[in-house]
Amino acid sequence: MLKLLILSTVLLNFAACLYMDENVEKLCEAEQERFRFCIEIFVNATKVEAQKMLVEISSTVSPLGSPVAREFKKSLKCIGDLECKGQLKLTKFQLDTTDFYTDRVLEAQECIEDEEISKSLGNCVVFFKEFQFPKGFSSTVVPCVKKVLEGTDCSTDQKVGLERGAHAMSDLYDHLDKVFADISYATNFDLNFDPRKY
Repeated sequence: MLKLLILSTVLLNFAACLYMDENVEKLCEAEQERFRFCIEIFVNATKVEAQKMLVEISSTVSPLGSPVAREFKKSLKCIGDLECKGQLKLTKFQLDTTDFYTDRVLEAQECIEDEEISKSLGNCVVFFKEFQFPKGFSSTVVPCVKKVLEGTDCSTDQKVGLERGAHAMSDLYDHLDKVFADISYATNFDLNFDPRKY
């Protein structure tokens, strides 16, 4: 009797796992489809906006404040949080991190309008020389941003905001270092971006 009970329990658990795996698979397929749909809307909107900007080019329009940036935010909202771990979740994490940093730049835009300051900040946060960031690049991001901000008229709030954005980007680069070291890190990635951490 005990053997039969154990066997039936094992079989029920196995059946439940199969059912859960099937549901998880359906959830992940739905997330992938939603991601594709939301990004496609953004890409199409970007094409239209790019055509408009070519026609109505103006030096007074900031690319960060453009309709393209608003469409990007709509796409992120459309995608929402992802439940399924893996590369898609890592991509969403990257997009959310970039969006968070961009918002901090927008908040401080009037104090970093100077081309030299803007370029220096960009060099702190993005390594332009090659696709793969050099090992340890993440540890240079925050100190570099702090140093650039020392010579600005930015308010304390603006400086703190930009440093928060730099911390987020630094964390992202730490994750990317792990991906370059071991691709399985990407296939098992299971974090949602949390702005409260910064």
